[in-house]
Amino acid sequence: MIFFTEADIDRIIEDDVPMGDMTSLMMDFSNQKGKIKLIARNPMVVCCSEEAERIYKIAGLTVAKYTPSGTFINPGDPIIEAEGSADAIHLIWRTGGAMIEFASGIATRTYNVITKAKQHNPKISLAGTRKHPPFLKKIALKGLLSGGGVPHRTGLSDTILIFKEHLEFKGGYENLPNTITQIKERQKERKIVVEAHTVEQALLATKAGADAIQFDKMPAEQFTESANQCKAINPEVCVIAAGGVNANNADEYAKAGADVLVTSWMYFGPPADVKAEINCI
Repeated sequence: MIFFTEADIDRIIEDDVPMGDMTSLMMDFSNQKGKIKLIARNPMVVCCSEEAERIYKIAGLTVAKYTPSGTFINPGDPIIEAEGSADAIHLIWRTGGAMIEFASGIATRTYNVITKAKQHNPKISLAGTRKHPPFLKKIALKGLLSGGGVPHRTGLSDTILIFKEHLEFKGGYENLPNTITQIKERQKERKIVVEAHTVEQALLATKAGADAIQFDKMPAEQFTESANQCKAINPEVCVIAAGGVNANNADEYAKAGADVLVTSWMYFGPPADVKAEINCI
């Protein structure tokens, strides 16, 4: 669950309506009532409908119903329905809709990739990186989770992930046994992940006691042999495919034996296509 504070919701509204809705003010919708309904134009996985409901309620609308995040819906299916003053409807019309479109685009892409990968490896996991657009972490992560993915890490505080850039200051891959031993002595609860760019680096990391090997940009056709060599040393080691993983090759890495696919691909793409119907009542 991704928790949006009241301050988060207020900020989403304020970002679009810093000083009120000038158009509605000039149109003078006094005492006029209406209803709004958001509808899917394409197959999609809904996301952030709960936050949209909160936005609608803050604006003073009465929400009749909404489709929960994580639900796969078809064209023509409703996402959220509400009614109230015309001023309130126009105030949050684009704000709530844009949030749902953006988040649902991420959720739908995540769903499509993991569904494709699981056809070849039912146990595979799809992890979204922290390379989401700045200031959109909560929305991006909710989209990822709603589509069936998991966070690779939500930030630097989450995990121990050693890159070659870290090892530049610790004696390189050759000194990994000492580096990993030192970390395990200090932090006994967390698993240690090491990024590898070659088979040799991956084998060094596995022998050194890494819990997971993250293969960076290794072609799928080479991944199987590399992963198998690591698992021959430690059958429990987790093998991760990262770097360039997307909808076009996720199934190849799944077939190649990856335990986890790590990607930021789902964050960058078109929003879901949502239609808004607004009527007087």
